[in-house]
Amino acid sequence: MNKPPLINSSIQTLENVITVLKAGTWEWNIQTGIVTVNRFWYDMLGYEAAEPEMTMQTWQDMIHPDDLETVMSAAKMHLDGNSDVYEVEFRLKHRNGQWVWIRSNGRIMEYDGNRDPLYFCGVHIDITEKKTVQKELRAANELFRFLFSNSSDAIVLLKGAEIMDCNPRALTFFDCSDRNLIVGKSLLDLSPAKQPDGSESLVRLKTSLQKAETGKPQWFAWQCQTENKVPVECEVCLKKLTSNPEGYIVALLQDASAE
Repeated sequence: MNKPPLINSSIQTLENVITVLKAGTWEWNIQTGIVTVNRFWYDMLGYEAAEPEMTMQTWQDMIHPDDLETVMSAAKMHLDGNSDVYEVEFRLKHRNGQWVWIRSNGRIMEYDGNRDPLYFCGVHIDITEKKTVQKELRAANELFRFLFSNSSDAIVLLKGAEIMDCNPRALTFFDCSDRNLIVGKSLLDLSPAKQPDGSESLVRLKTSLQKAETGKPQWFAWQCQTENKVPVECEVCLKKLTSNPEGYIVALLQDASAE
């Protein structure tokens, strides 16, 4: 018996989506224990189709030991009816011995007359690249925070001209004992209205910030002032933090009098 055109169309659409995403599909017949996966499932782990033969035990053996409990707990929660969907991120062992990060989504697709699950189906998406980027970003942020906290130069993070954060050296630079007296202020609040050359601080800073926003670092001489209005001559470098989702600009202030 031929399937109605609408069903055929829906099946074709689903197959097209799977092909475009290179999604690995899986189907577990809970009664028989048979696990059926598609070619993309094997591809992302470096295997030819049906190599190795897929069983629940084979699949569990491929899971990273540190992730096994999380995966099985998520599956049990869904099978017991305590979650609407099965969703978990974990690592599977590639044929070459490396670990592939997987995002797995699934749900029970069929129950028997007693509401016991019969078929548990879902997809695997390779998210290794995403995880690698996240790891590198965390490492970069950790390095930045270390340098930020231990720098011998004053550093402030700017959102526009507003100071969002400052390092310990900035407190000394501005002769301030409490960071809360700096954070939230504009850098213009810690600068005279005019620079020594007669230029307007507002105009100069705005122009420099706009250029820094384009990704071009800006170096320039600047006069700041402490909380007590004592002038401090410095060299300023503005650089946009491309790795920060907030789009902060780092302002590094080198005390010119210390040279």
